[in-house]
Amino acid sequence: MRGVLEQLPQMSGKIVDDTRHEKVLSYMQLFLASSTAAQQLVEWNVAQLLGKCLQVDSDPRVSSVAIRFLGSSIVSSGGAAVWQLLNSEGTVIQWVIQNADSPHALARLSCLFFARMATQVGDAAAEELLSALDYPRLILRRLLDASFFVVGEACRLLGELFCRNGGAVDPALCALVERLVDKPVEAQSAQRKVAVLAAVEALFVAQGNARAFAVQLFTLDRLQSYLFDADRTVRDRALDVLEHELVHSEYVAVAELVCMLEQSIQNASDRRTSVLITLRCLSAAVKRASENPTVDRKMVSEQCQCIAQSALCHLQAVEPRTISAAAPAGLAEINASIRELLADTAVPASRATANAIVCESARIVREFCKHTFDQPTVTALLGLLEEVRVQRNPLLLQLILDALIHALRLANKIAGPSHLHAVPKLIANFAIGSTGLKSLYALALEVIGDQQSKDAELQRFILAVARSAGMRLADVEWEARDTTLEMIATAATTLDWHQAHVLVGGLINDVAAAVNDTEEYVRASAAQALVSIVSRADDAFAQQMVSHQGLGHSGLAQLVNDSEAFVKRAALDLVYTIGNRCTDAGTSTAWMHSVSYEKLYQLADDPDFEVRVRCARLATLLATQQHFGHSRDHEYLCSLQASTILLDMCRDASRYVRGVCLESLKLLKQQLETKSTITGTSVCNGHQDKRRETAKQSDSSESLYSKLCEVDFGRLEASLSPEHLYQEALDTQVERELMRESHDPNVGNNILDCY
Repeated sequence: MRGVLEQLPQMSGKIVDDTRHEKVLSYMQLFLASSTAAQQLVEWNVAQLLGKCLQVDSDPRVSSVAIRFLGSSIVSSGGAAVWQLLNSEGTVIQWVIQNADSPHALARLSCLFFARMATQVGDAAAEELLSALDYPRLILRRLLDASFFVVGEACRLLGELFCRNGGAVDPALCALVERLVDKPVEAQSAQRKVAVLAAVEALFVAQGNARAFAVQLFTLDRLQSYLFDADRTVRDRALDVLEHELVHSEYVAVAELVCMLEQSIQNASDRRTSVLITLRCLSAAVKRASENPTVDRKMVSEQCQCIAQSALCHLQAVEPRTISAAAPAGLAEINASIRELLADTAVPASRATANAIVCESARIVREFCKHTFDQPTVTALLGLLEEVRVQRNPLLLQLILDALIHALRLANKIAGPSHLHAVPKLIANFAIGSTGLKSLYALALEVIGDQQSKDAELQRFILAVARSAGMRLADVEWEARDTTLEMIATAATTLDWHQAHVLVGGLINDVAAAVNDTEEYVRASAAQALVSIVSRADDAFAQQMVSHQGLGHSGLAQLVNDSEAFVKRAALDLVYTIGNRCTDAGTSTAWMHSVSYEKLYQLADDPDFEVRVRCARLATLLATQQHFGHSRDHEYLCSLQASTILLDMCRDASRYVRGVCLESLKLLKQQLETKSTITGTSVCNGHQDKRRETAKQSDSSESLYSKLCEVDFGRLEASLSPEHLYQEALDTQVERELMRESHDPNVGNNILDCY
């Protein structure tokens, strides 16, 4: 780690990709997890080491990495010593004070972050820093910052500071927020409005007295102007604040909100926009109002149900039934305004408005279904999914389906799978795309997993889902086929094997055929599904799988030879998994013949490191079978020279590949030594028991053991340590090119391109 700190100031300013600096920071912060990290930083005089990153001509990105690392270090275990060092040395503290208003956004962000970490320390030195920064004015400037990330960090600092003195609010910050809020809305710029709303939301998130202050200060009357602002960003932030108000404020209830919204529609010059904003506010009310502990929950629940029923009527394009007595005042007038806009579809703009209204109405129903099960609503939603106008509107279809899935999930908790006969039918609905299909499969697996019994009703449900899934494997859309295969893999992995067998048992031929699909993503998913099934299956079913004609050596070889790296990864996983289930002498050896020595050599040199990782694992399995197995194809195993390839891969550029090789070779060596002890002879001297091994196998084991004795396991293990990783990333003395940009504009800096 010290090498990293020493080399960080030399990080090239020509690096274009800013994410590389963030990667360096993330690697550095891993070091802080150690209980002795702070002590080591003090011993190394980290203030002096990283002070070199804070020169006038330093790259602001490098300076930001240094400051944020130091900020994290002062709140780590034992960080008080680092904080004391920084205060006595002074350079870092002065840099933070001088660069709080830097023209570089990253520098401003890092100063705010450091100040927030210092606030958590909470001693006299922290107060001196905050005072030197003039924190109330600093926060005000940063709330108005052009950078979204700087504004976010300013909000976090505001929340941290507001109640830092034993829960008592900070008078200076109270005055700051009051000045922000008190300025007339019409006189505020959009940027200032966003700052106001960001500050208020930060106080809600801070909880305690900060939240109470926000509730008292920012009433629904104040919020109204922001909710109906012309700027969409302002409206979105105002909706976030409204959700907090609905949950935490005793002054904002559903009835008051509906009344305010109805008046806003009546007074609006642009009724279309006002209606859409109103629907979004009603959605927020249905979503969050019942969480408020200060309201009558039964009354709020009835009010939300009235709002949801009105929205459902808009979806169905029917007149709302007689408004319930529980409906909040003003809801009928809002519905009337909505019906007027839905009826006017003469021009394209009006049709777009009508479409937006029904989509917002669907969002209201979706929020309602998340916490309330209502059978008539479920029936209505199922009917809507059969309508052509809904099926031709992907967004509306997905919103209705989401609402239905939430409702059915609640039904499962109430009465089990007896209410879920609609799920298999929905899966078989080809109008539902892959996104909706994924949600339906997740619900189906959740239902199956929750029911531990093996009753007939559950079995019928599983078989119905399996039939529908089989239909979707023949879908013309590859995304649906891919999603179905992913579900099969998940089912085989997560469900009880009896349930998984019922679900996937009849789909094996289709899954095996999918490895030859024209779409590469489907081929990869099919292979992964087979991996999950083979690894989880009982012995009888596993033997049927490995003997399946679709998994013969030619089919597996074709999959391994695929042009796409991610397909090759899945293919090698499949070959490895089948090989693990074929340990007996009488089992299939087709998996071995799916690779040759030449193919293994190519895979060991593949550009994709994950392919090489899987090649190393497969080579380990083949070497184990060669030296310790009883395969009928021992001669072919010897021709693969898997142990030789594994030894060669110890020099791979990827630490993950080297890690697999290290563990595999150590295990092979241990097994050879154990075998030698059991037989009572030395592996090295070649006198193996001929009754247990052939002479060729004995010679091969002797040769492998000799090579393993020459491997420097200590050096190989050291190359996998975090400190070695840091050196790989930053040590310019070892890898000069890591920190230097090529003169070729098409060749980027390769820092952290190591694995």
